[in-house]
Amino acid sequence: MLLGDDAAKRIHAEIKDDAMRKALTQSTIQEASARWTAFNKGISLYQSHPFRRPETKREAIWTDGRARLLDYAPKQSGYPVIAIPSLVNSYHALDLSPDASLMVGLADAGFRPFLMDWDVPGEDAAEWRIDRYVLEILTPALNAVAKDTGRPPILIGYCMGGLLAAALAALNNQNVRALALLAMPWDFHTPSKSQADGVAKLGPMFQMSAKATGAVPTDVLQTLFFSLDPTLALRKFRAFAEMDMASKAAHAFVAMEDWVNGGPDLAAPVAQSVLTEWYGENAPHLGRWHVAGRVITNASYTGPTLVTAPMRDRIVPPASSRAYAIGAAHAEILDVDGGHVGMIVGSRAKERLWRPLFKWLHNAAQ
Repeated sequence: MLLGDDAAKRIHAEIKDDAMRKALTQSTIQEASARWTAFNKGISLYQSHPFRRPETKREAIWTDGRARLLDYAPKQSGYPVIAIPSLVNSYHALDLSPDASLMVGLADAGFRPFLMDWDVPGEDAAEWRIDRYVLEILTPALNAVAKDTGRPPILIGYCMGGLLAAALAALNNQNVRALALLAMPWDFHTPSKSQADGVAKLGPMFQMSAKATGAVPTDVLQTLFFSLDPTLALRKFRAFAEMDMASKAAHAFVAMEDWVNGGPDLAAPVAQSVLTEWYGENAPHLGRWHVAGRVITNASYTGPTLVTAPMRDRIVPPASSRAYAIGAAHAEILDVDGGHVGMIVGSRAKERLWRPLFKWLHNAAQ
């Protein structure tokens, strides 16, 4: 039986479509395989790379045995600035290398910079809440700098350290000259409440991992960051595989990756606050965040405030950072062309963040 023209065309089209589907499937498999191979290559090259971040030795102007406040320009009389990093990672992102150190940059710009070096949680980790970090570490450190320099310091808070800095400033309005917040999350439900809810659901896993020591291990904390940007590891290690391993870029990658993977454990009560109060309840943005018995809002601190929002930040979306400035007493917003870490240590960080930040700090110090 002979097929009509319409039937013949239909069969031909189906055969063609089937061939295209097979070709597309094969192409997808090949591309996925190539990307996976490049990712594994990047991991292997990172693990075997000989570069190590050079240690920088700084004197501590204040210490309590649990944390140290490092002095980056002890002989300078410039305006005092205290930088507060996250509790999740070490301070190295703000002092990564001689060529990529925001702290050294501050000193070169004429300031008297100090940097908080958090110690790992001790045997009493289960008793350390955000209140205690603010009241028993940051407040005495702030007072020590004010006493030593004779001036109320400017605070710089990076990421989670920004919330600690905001709380410290709110509780010490008269003793803080100005507040600069770098990539600080404030509205945790922006741009996706469902993503925030997903992060909040990590609570039981965090609680279980903290049973033995009262602290959440850094390896478990990486689950949180992975959930915020699931493809980050694939992208960055594939890019690393293409680098010249002897280049400055490769060395900077290794130093940064060591920083990411080598952070301290996090006290369980702090982890619980992050997951439940911040991501789950969005307490800071909604005016329900309590520290030391007081509600901390974006209007609690009344001095000059700079909010920097990295435009390509996948960890803290720009809108989340900018939310702090809405309703704050004297806040400015600085949009930065960069990512969460790249804006601090990237090849163009000095141009895009450092210079406008230092200019704002000089004006705030007047």
